[in-house]
Amino acid sequence: MKIFSLGLDQLTINDIRQAGYTVVMQTSLPDPQQTAGHMLIAASGQAGVSELRGLREKYPDTIILYFYMEHGVRGYHGIHLTCEELGVYFLPPRSTSSAIIEKIRLILKEDGDERSNVVGVLGSGPGIGCTSVAGLLAGRIAAAGRRVILLGMNVYDPGYDRKAAISLDRLRPKLTGNRLHDVDFDQLIMQDGYRYLPGNFDYLSAQDYQENEMEYLLDRASDNADIVIADLGSVPESAAWYTGMRKSALRLLVTHAKHEHRLESLMDLAGHMDLTPQDFKLILNRSGLEENVSPKSMALRFGTEIFLNIPYYPQISATLPLGKKDLAQADEKVRGLLSVFGFEPEIKKKGMFL
Repeated sequence: MKIFSLGLDQLTINDIRQAGYTVVMQTSLPDPQQTAGHMLIAASGQAGVSELRGLREKYPDTIILYFYMEHGVRGYHGIHLTCEELGVYFLPPRSTSSAIIEKIRLILKEDGDERSNVVGVLGSGPGIGCTSVAGLLAGRIAAAGRRVILLGMNVYDPGYDRKAAISLDRLRPKLTGNRLHDVDFDQLIMQDGYRYLPGNFDYLSAQDYQENEMEYLLDRASDNADIVIADLGSVPESAAWYTGMRKSALRLLVTHAKHEHRLESLMDLAGHMDLTPQDFKLILNRSGLEENVSPKSMALRFGTEIFLNIPYYPQISATLPLGKKDLAQADEKVRGLLSVFGFEPEIKKKGMFL
């Protein structure tokens, strides 16, 4: 199958070609007879939104993938809906070349070779406990004898109260130049048996991060750990959040029964990234605190499953003060998580992993 490209840059086209696809670069719309039975990728810079319906009518026998390139969460929901109605596949803003390749494989029902070891932890609102939960999981996985890196990818909150010699913003020059080395990960902060990269302390640069930088960080961290925990935070409008969501093999959503309406918006946003509620597992933090909706009812409503239920603590700290029962529950989930990633389940004796 050929892929006709209108509006993609040369680097992206090269990456698609390296993935094994034949790409025909176009400066204008090709002849419909040439594209019949093939794929046409049209970027919004060359084919406006108003031309979508005409595009579908002109190419009835062509798979059309529309790349809407205007950045920002707002504004493209209606465009995605129009694409769905017309039978046109949709690529959201911020899509990198690897995201485009994944989409092509999804459309053509091909299995990609990429195997991710990234667990994304995100939240339904600020202060819900993403960093605390991510630290809990990282610590328990490390206690099971695995190499773990926890990446602070919440660009709006460093997740670390002390002044750090190394952090996301301090690594920024190396991310921009693709110059991360193994030794950089050896220098991360050691705590509870895992290596930790605090998030961004430079608030003015929060929106400056690029998707390819975050993708590079995740790929290099994956090379240096058995499991990578990505603390994505609760604010979707960032390259780190978007890339972490896409690159994660497992997505854990920290929430509370009171955040039911927020979950609705998040699931709607996830749909534009080809993710469904089944792609998420819920972690109910502060469970039992003035709940109007039970965790089970909320999970059933959204079509998700509960991964972990954490009881309410009056003061949430960086380390969750779990009791023996809750810690045993967390360790049981960690054993299942490790099995999913191809590691042998650990045997636990007297509260310790062996």
